[in-house]
Amino acid sequence: MTDAPSGLDQSMLTDDEREAVYLLGETLIPEGSSGPSADQAAVATRFIDEFFAVRPDLHAGFRALLAEANLDHPRQWCERLERERPEDFSRLTFVIAGAYLLSPKARSWLNYAGQVGEPQDGSPQPEYAPGGLLDPVRARGPIYRPTDWRPAGGAA
Repeated sequence: MTDAPSGLDQSMLTDDEREAVYLLGETLIPEGSSGPSADQAAVATRFIDEFFAVRPDLHAGFRALLAEANLDHPRQWCERLERERPEDFSRLTFVIAGAYLLSPKARSWLNYAGQVGEPQDGSPQPEYAPGGLLDPVRARGPIYRPTDWRPAGGAA
């Protein structure tokens, strides 16, 4: 497992949980012919913490998955989880892939700069111009299903 940079607060996950992230990460994102593995991208040692700083709502569910993971046979456990509990498998892969994409090493390999804002100068966008992408939507006209939803507090 790649060593964590000194001074990094490792209190979010226990050492055992971090080891589970390492094993599951290496199972889900192994080293490729030209790309870094989850370990080489420092998923378990650094970027899992950064991921949970952004998505703390996923922390408890992810830790529960780590607690039940069969780390002696991580591939078989992942395959069974995908087959039997696809929502939990999605949570697992979302967290590990999300942490992976925070790594500059992984981003560089993928040539992914992340979500980058595009400056807008106020000029018309081609998608909205006649003959553009939205023509079928305009031709169809408005469609919706009325709902009884009201904002909290009952105000309309």
